[in-house]
Amino acid sequence: LEFELPIYDPLKGLVVDLAVVGGGPAGLAVAQQVSEAGLSVCSIDPSPKLIWPNNYGVWVDEFEAMNLLDCLDTTWSGAVVYIDNGVKKDLDRPYGRVNRKQLKSKMLQKCISNGVRFHQAKVIKVIHEEWKSLLICNDGVTIQAAVVLDATGFSRCLVQYDKPYNPGYQVAYGILAEVEEHPFDADKMVFMDWRDSHLNSNSVLKEANSKIPTFLYAMPFSSNRIFLEETSLVARPGVPMKDIQERMVARLKHLGIKVKSIEEDE
Repeated sequence: LEFELPIYDPLKGLVVDLAVVGGGPAGLAVAQQVSEAGLSVCSIDPSPKLIWPNNYGVWVDEFEAMNLLDCLDTTWSGAVVYIDNGVKKDLDRPYGRVNRKQLKSKMLQKCISNGVRFHQAKVIKVIHEEWKSLLICNDGVTIQAAVVLDATGFSRCLVQYDKPYNPGYQVAYGILAEVEEHPFDADKMVFMDWRDSHLNSNSVLKEANSKIPTFLYAMPFSSNRIFLEETSLVARPGVPMKDIQERMVARLKHLGIKVKSIEEDE
């Protein structure tokens, strides 16, 4: 992204009201909202100008309420959920795919306008003192803040727990692909496809899926271009990526989807 980001100057010894570690959608949203309230904010991320790699989907009415309709590049009139081979649920609620570049650009612009300062680095340690915290970065810089928000996602590298913590993990593998054809309605996105008949010929995968099921999430852009993602909603421990990919291959074969080329994978 082409932005001149205001840089945090550690030599001034400023103690910011809030340091946000992580520049993903959640981290930037908090930085934007807190800075709009007049508080000083520093956003810390190793790649603050990099476009987010993940595909994001949202209900259109939720983005409309936040004045973010210009950050959608594709919309569908509704969505569908396949409960099993005999049960389908149509959701009469428009769904959209987020334009990641547009959304991040808009959020950065608002952060800059609100006076947010940025520091390009990775936080490796946080030292909590009585009235402030010290964020130690991998470039040797120390940032001082009254409050620290860890928005680094599943890594949880900065959070210390007073008792054992065993979180559930969502694991997914997705591709944006050109295919020969697919069986889905181009005006509906597939929110969840829990059908498992594609595993009937593989007892090992079938049994594993019965214990920890995965579903297909699909965004059809045309008759031969589609985003496909096999997802484990939550599991402890997380389902191995190899298993996710094996299930996806079996599902696509069963649906008659032949991939010609992959534009993106995640």
